[in-house]
Amino acid sequence: MSFPFALTEVVEGRARLLVPDVPRRKGPGAKGPHPFYNPSMTVNRDLSAILLARWPGKPTRALDGLAATGAWGIRMGLEAGVPELGFVDMSPDAAVLIRLNLERNGLRGDVFHGDLRAHLAEKRYDYVDIDPFGPPTPFLGHAFHAAPTPSGLGITATDTAPLCGTYPKACQRRYIAHPLRCDQGHEIGLRILLGYIERVAEAHGKVVRPLLAFAAEHFFRVHLHVLDGLQETGPQAGYYLRDREGTFHRVDPREPEAIGPLWVGDLGDSAFVRSLAPSEWTSAAGARLLDSLQKEIGLPPFFVTTDEMAKRLRASPPKLERFLTTLRAAGFRAERTHFHARGVKTDAPHDVIVAAFLDAAASGPTGD
Repeated sequence: MSFPFALTEVVEGRARLLVPDVPRRKGPGAKGPHPFYNPSMTVNRDLSAILLARWPGKPTRALDGLAATGAWGIRMGLEAGVPELGFVDMSPDAAVLIRLNLERNGLRGDVFHGDLRAHLAEKRYDYVDIDPFGPPTPFLGHAFHAAPTPSGLGITATDTAPLCGTYPKACQRRYIAHPLRCDQGHEIGLRILLGYIERVAEAHGKVVRPLLAFAAEHFFRVHLHVLDGLQETGPQAGYYLRDREGTFHRVDPREPEAIGPLWVGDLGDSAFVRSLAPSEWTSAAGARLLDSLQKEIGLPPFFVTTDEMAKRLRASPPKLERFLTTLRAAGFRAERTHFHARGVKTDAPHDVIVAAFLDAAASGPTGD
């Protein structure tokens, strides 16, 4: 079997995969003529495998919607035990490579060469994964139109620059939402993505409930339960303003410069997320991310950063652990957030946060 590119073997999770042997860089990578494989997305597939193995009402038919080398679909079979696997990709070379990788890993699956949107109109799955090169928006309407209820949907977005406010006009055009470039930009971007997904679902008579949504590397990832819109409560969208103190306030959508619409609900199901555990195939980076997500799940939207508070209060930033300890000693939850290296999520009111920051800053060496 010959391909117009060289192959090399990689081991990812439990899978042994043949992938195009091309130069790669860390981050989103560059799209080329060959089936795309990005090792930077391993942490995405690590967490996805953990989730899918514990998915409520375990899926029996799952689709790797933009499959490329088939890496994620093959891990669905090997690590999550999904018995019926489907793969779709536009590239005929990708379809051949996926069949080769299935055989190398002792799995069977249905491989289709064509457009994912047309495929979703013909076949039904109880879990569909959409991981495009760029925004997922072209596929969402087709996915929700086809989705049975209940079912599962995994979505990745790599267009983080528009969602995080670097290109606000692109965000407005693509997600019909107003972002904000700030320290909390990644959480805002993830909530814009979820808010847009929710509106598309609603247009198709469905509602969504995030089992887990997070940001990592260069992407956003959401895992959703898709439910019947006639039997479940309606949308959880809202708008916010960020004041000079860095505090977010819920506002009317007509407010000038309002951020949103945003998903204002939880970024995951707390009990489900806390029940997860790394598998023997989870990378160290994947295990660290899961630990961070489990600690901060259930805390309110948005967070403070010690950098911002130090600048505003004209004080040196305290050690992050001392700041966290001071907040907890005052009787509140406080955790590092995966969204920012010096970010703290807490349920403490603003005046308590400021007092804890100044107390922590005054009681010892500063910085992290």
